[in-house]
Amino acid sequence: MSTDSQNSQAESAPHRSGAAWSPQDSATLLDGLRNGVPLDDLAETLQRTTGAIQARCKKMLPPELQTTVQRADADLKLRHLLATDPDFDAEANLDHNTARTWNPTRDEILTQGWRDRRPLAELVTAVSTSEIAIAGRLIRLGMAANSLAVVERLGCAPGGALDLRCRMMRDRAAASVWVLVVDGLPDGRHVSLHASRSDAGDHFVTITPDSAPAETVTATVAERALGSPHGTVETLHHEPTTRS
Repeated sequence: MSTDSQNSQAESAPHRSGAAWSPQDSATLLDGLRNGVPLDDLAETLQRTTGAIQARCKKMLPPELQTTVQRADADLKLRHLLATDPDFDAEANLDHNTARTWNPTRDEILTQGWRDRRPLAELVTAVSTSEIAIAGRLIRLGMAANSLAVVERLGCAPGGALDLRCRMMRDRAAASVWVLVVDGLPDGRHVSLHASRSDAGDHFVTITPDSAPAETVTATVAERALGSPHGTVETLHHEPTTRS
């Protein structure tokens, strides 16, 4: 294939082609199918190819139809089932056909559970999955910053996999130092070690003159643990004092 042909295909590809399907995407697709929206129009609305729409439709069909219905006919079959079967559950079919752990219903259980501080043991039963999986999903949903935040709010089973992970995270934090590097100060580059992120941030404020222009001061604070060259790296921003 020529370079011009490849570039042409890249330019014409929908901008969400290949992206993960969100609950809202699935709802938009199902609503469109119920209301008779043409396949091409659905593809344009969802910014995906018609082939991707057809493939998603097929995954929403019952498992017993996966081998008998062709992808090109999947949207027609799905429209028929949505129109004739009031109990038809496309999301349940997606769970089965894609081995999907999370769907809008389970996400809502986790979201409400987080708000209500529902014990993690109860959420494990409610969504039929592990503590580790729930912690990961809460992080991806933006509920928790990390596994420690999940355990501090909802608890966990002593000695379980999530408990072990959090112990390791606490051990790493206890063995870590924070390296502060600041450039653009009147006395030149500054490098110092600190016991915590907050200590490093406070020191940055202390050593940076209030009048220093923000564009001339650059700073980073990095977490480093013994035996590991990797860790959190954060950029700090100086806010100079303005005088009237």
